[in-house]
Amino acid sequence: MKKILIYLILFNLVLASGCKDFLDLPPKNQRAVTTLDDVKSVLAGYLDAFARTNMRPIVGPYPIITEQQNMMFEAYSDNFNFSKNMELGRYIAANNYYGNEKFYADKLLFNDITTPAYIWENYYQVIGFLNALIDQSDDLREADPEELKRVKGEMMVHRAFYAFKLQQYFAPIDKEEMGIPLYLHTGGEVVGIEMKRLKQTEVYAIIINDLKQALAFYEEVGMNQGYNRFFNARYIQNLLAQVYWFKSGSSAKHADDYKYARDYALGAVNGVEAYIPKTLIDFRNVQRNLDPQYPAHYMESPAFSYVAAMYGSPLDYLGFAPTDLIVNNDLYELFDNGDFRKEAYFVEVEGMPAMSRSWPDGINPGNKPLRIYLFAPEEAYLILAEGYYETGQPAQALTTLNLFKSFRGAAQRNDLTGSDILTEIINERRKEFFTDTDKRWLDLKRYKINKTIQRTLRFFNADHTVKVEPGDYHYALPIPLSELEQNPDIVPNTGWDPIVF
Repeated sequence: MKKILIYLILFNLVLASGCKDFLDLPPKNQRAVTTLDDVKSVLAGYLDAFARTNMRPIVGPYPIITEQQNMMFEAYSDNFNFSKNMELGRYIAANNYYGNEKFYADKLLFNDITTPAYIWENYYQVIGFLNALIDQSDDLREADPEELKRVKGEMMVHRAFYAFKLQQYFAPIDKEEMGIPLYLHTGGEVVGIEMKRLKQTEVYAIIINDLKQALAFYEEVGMNQGYNRFFNARYIQNLLAQVYWFKSGSSAKHADDYKYARDYALGAVNGVEAYIPKTLIDFRNVQRNLDPQYPAHYMESPAFSYVAAMYGSPLDYLGFAPTDLIVNNDLYELFDNGDFRKEAYFVEVEGMPAMSRSWPDGINPGNKPLRIYLFAPEEAYLILAEGYYETGQPAQALTTLNLFKSFRGAAQRNDLTGSDILTEIINERRKEFFTDTDKRWLDLKRYKINKTIQRTLRFFNADHTVKVEPGDYHYALPIPLSELEQNPDIVPNTGWDPIVF
């Protein structure tokens, strides 16, 4: 009976399809788990995906930021010259087996409804799963208290990660009343919760509380090397730095946000300088996950072909499309000749900058999976530089920025003063995080970069124009229709009017 009840949690979550179903579970009049070993056993089915490549978890997405997410956020950003690539026939071609006309129409015209719905459902599914297990672990009476803290800390970091991503993706940056719905169980017999959007301040308070509690647990008991994945002081501080950094640009901002972002970023980079790749060879080895000392959490997609439609065919050497994808000049021109990332990312094709066929790891030809590093120290360094700048320490900001540039062979910028320092930090983020998950889209959203994305593209024998202004509705993904139908308390993100081809 015990095993049946353990799997009952998972079965109920699979049947649910909206955040209300995942977060507002019925009262617990039966025990799903009875011991800490039960909790660890169920959780291990989820954590296995974070220990072994290509191992799908029992609940939630794999990788944690999926290929479809990565491609959508790249299509919604400003790195590639999509108009030129369409004009040159790079995408819609007889020898392109990775993306059809509908794929490109949806991605390039900000018309992807399926991917936001997948993110919403799967991320809330994991939060509901973790809520249920945390509830059960709160009620355990006979358990090793130190191991219990390690297990709870692990779950809290994961829960905070998913909640943070949902907040980043679906909450408008400057509307306090439009945070995501979020409810954490307390173990009481509570039903009928109204799954309304919380204030953004409330959402961040929940996320930060989970992470601070997990960090306190870590400082008290340390990690279980054979079991824990995200329960790591460096990772937790890295994520806290990200949360405070993003919050500082939102309606939930507080005067101390940059101070906390700076301080947690300092903790995240403490002792890591020696492990940052400083040559092209080392950079590519990290991309291939060949450096076991690199201090970040690695995941990869099952096959490169899942993102080939956006980044180029792994069979380009046989003549398959897409290939030689043109990038925007304003991105390319940010790189000086000493910066080895320029060689890692780009080539010139007919006088235009294009994505290198050997991106991202220098291997060409061959199958290359999409590689993701969570809690990368490079992000913490750039948050640290910005934290110094925003807390009135421009000299430290410039020193940190130039230290980071030295890692990549980029030219030092000792001439910068005032707001030019911040501009250079933002530019450095764009260079460093080229094609990296959701980062450029989130930067466009958070900084409200003064750039209008406008495209007129021809699909299905008709011209379509999309115009994205800084800070407009395109920077808060549409709430899925299934959620709007099932949850009467949810307020939609307005403005989205899907194109029917």
